[in-house]
Amino acid sequence: MRVSVIVVNLKGRPFIFDCLSSLFNQSFKDFEVILVDNGSEAEELKEIKQKFPEIKLIELGKNYGFAYACSVGWKEARGKELAILNNDAFAESDWLEKMLFCLDSEQSIGGVAPRVINQKTGKLESGGIYPARNGLVYLYQPENSEEAKEVFGVCGVAGLYRGAMLKEIGFYPEDFFIYYEDADLAYRAQRAGWKTVYCPQAKVWHLGSKTTGEMGIKTYYLARNRLRTIARNWEGKLILKNFFPLVFYELLSFAGGFLNHPASALKARWDFLKFLAQDLKERKKILARGQKDFNLDRWLSRDYPGAFQIWKQRR
Repeated sequence: MRVSVIVVNLKGRPFIFDCLSSLFNQSFKDFEVILVDNGSEAEELKEIKQKFPEIKLIELGKNYGFAYACSVGWKEARGKELAILNNDAFAESDWLEKMLFCLDSEQSIGGVAPRVINQKTGKLESGGIYPARNGLVYLYQPENSEEAKEVFGVCGVAGLYRGAMLKEIGFYPEDFFIYYEDADLAYRAQRAGWKTVYCPQAKVWHLGSKTTGEMGIKTYYLARNRLRTIARNWEGKLILKNFFPLVFYELLSFAGGFLNHPASALKARWDFLKFLAQDLKERKKILARGQKDFNLDRWLSRDYPGAFQIWKQRR
């Protein structure tokens, strides 16, 4: 089998049915669908089984998070390559076909980022992800959305990963729960010499934040995992070089989070410190197995996001 597609679900009615329907309408047929469920109601699971008996359904019973659920799906996958699709995203019929065409164009390509379009606005949501010198990893929106190009990483909404790359460097960190798991993988892939390309012909429509809409959850995991990703993947000298942008954004992030969800903002920083020894140990492994001449600094955006853009996002 060429591809395994992982869909993580949690109380996804009604959009989960449109998501799965879009997969079974693909022009490319050599794939399996693995649905990992994080604790949906029995009635929803029963309906999924009735409408899509061909999928492989893994019921975790409770919410273990997106990163862990994806990892469970990966361990059960039979496909040579691995694709991911959010349960509130709908793939156009040639999504897999176009992504595989991009992946097969060069052996050094480890990831393919499709064109993700916001369902509500009809505008480009992302063509992959990029890191900034303040530690934020943001959704990449190229000026020319029709142009294929190399990008930093695949956004966790949808994408394709080469199986050989995942066997070499691993998949999402399971204890991230949600957010920045795609960024951590992108850092490791780039350091190991794997490329990611934006494939504009492969299109996905995304509703956005249908499963994780609660802002307290976002405040906690976005902050904690952003800091953890820096600790795991940035060299000490790079942290020192970008010390002021890192601190400025962290203060801004903490202030905004504290005003709205003080408990979540405080817990995020405390738990980051609890994970720090583990993450520094992991960074030692990541740096050791990476390419010696890898230069992360060349990928860091210098002009985005600035303070004004951050303020607009929070508005």
